Amino acid sequence: MCISPLSQQKLENLKYFKYRSTDDSLLYNKCMSPCLNKLVNYLPRWLAPNLITIISLSFNIIAAYISWSDGGFDFSLKLKSSTCFVIGFFQLVYQLLDNIDGKQARRTGNSTPFGMLMDHGCDVFTNIFTAYNLSKLLIVGNDGCFSFSVFFGLILGFYMMTYEEYKLGEMHFPPINGTDEGNFFIFLLGVFLSIVGHDPMTYIISSKFSITVGKLIALFVVLGGFSTVFNLYLHTYKKKGAKEAAKNFLDNIPFYGVVIIPLLYIKFHLEFYQSYKWIILVNACLIFARVTIDIQIKILTNDELSCNIMFVFSNIAFILSLFLQVESVKFYTLILLFAVQSVELGIFIFTRAKEISDYLQIRIFCINNPPSQV
Repeated sequence: MCISPLSQQKLENLKYFKYRSTDDSLLYNKCMSPCLNKLVNYLPRWLAPNLITIISLSFNIIAAYISWSDGGFDFSLKLKSSTCFVIGFFQLVYQLLDNIDGKQARRTGNSTPFGMLMDHGCDVFTNIFTAYNLSKLLIVGNDGCFSFSVFFGLILGFYMMTYEEYKLGEMHFPPINGTDEGNFFIFLLGVFLSIVGHDPMTYIISSKFSITVGKLIALFVVLGGFSTVFNLYLHTYKKKGAKEAAKNFLDNIPFYGVVIIPLLYIKFHLEFYQSYKWIILVNACLIFARVTIDIQIKILTNDELSCNIMFVFSNIAFILSLFLQVESVKFYTLILLFAVQSVELGIFIFTRAKEISDYLQIRIFCINNPPSQV
């Protein structure tokens, strides 16, 4: 579990990092951003952007806890109206805070590479909590791949956008994307269900395939995840040619295992999954978090992608543990893997955060030399 320190050259590369992104969303450009540009002026100038980022994540955590209190990992239960409202409203609060932290950073002259890492790093965990909350809202059920579908779509989508930023130097958000329209949809859905009740999600569209309204929405989430894969290869092909696009596919084969293996496992070992789906989902999400944050740091330090030992270990251990024959051994092996991954991820995040913040000479949750008020 030894984490080697960043070299001096990699730390020096932080000075040259410039975040580039394009957002074609009408919702963001015509509504949300103009409103937040005005709202940010009412924030106290001592309020650190990174603190706003952490607060935004806390709203997702609180919503997930309330959701968990209302049925745990059972995705077939109808939620209370109050739970639906909290999930929806807190998602909107998160979305607003997640967009305003960067504006506060520019307003106070505190834009740093570490701020980008903090923002996108928290988004990794937000994706996990959002996937859980949305699965509960949609009542995707416990039988079959639908119970993993929302996690599949959101994890795949966020990872591929991060990888695209690494390969092409910028993050591109299409006119309809999960970050803008997706988060706002969850807000509307939660509020709507808190008013009319949870029954609309269980309305059967196709009895032959057991497709409900909620499961149909989950399928669109999966399609959204696949669309990011398509966009990556399309953009790479246009900018760097077919050879580089093919290389991207080969580079990401280990990650595809994180999302595909659980789907196959659910198909053939449904009984164990129904009993212990939480530990399977949590392990898959931890693997996603570890590799995605690692890529984010490589973006900042202009480092080459290389074999990630922890990712390889977790991936192999996760896959092998799923196919152990004795149920109790399988469960405790997954628990052990969860513990190892959690500790290693915590140490990794703390180590890298300290290295980068120390080098940049910034205080993570404080304004650094705020400019005087004009």
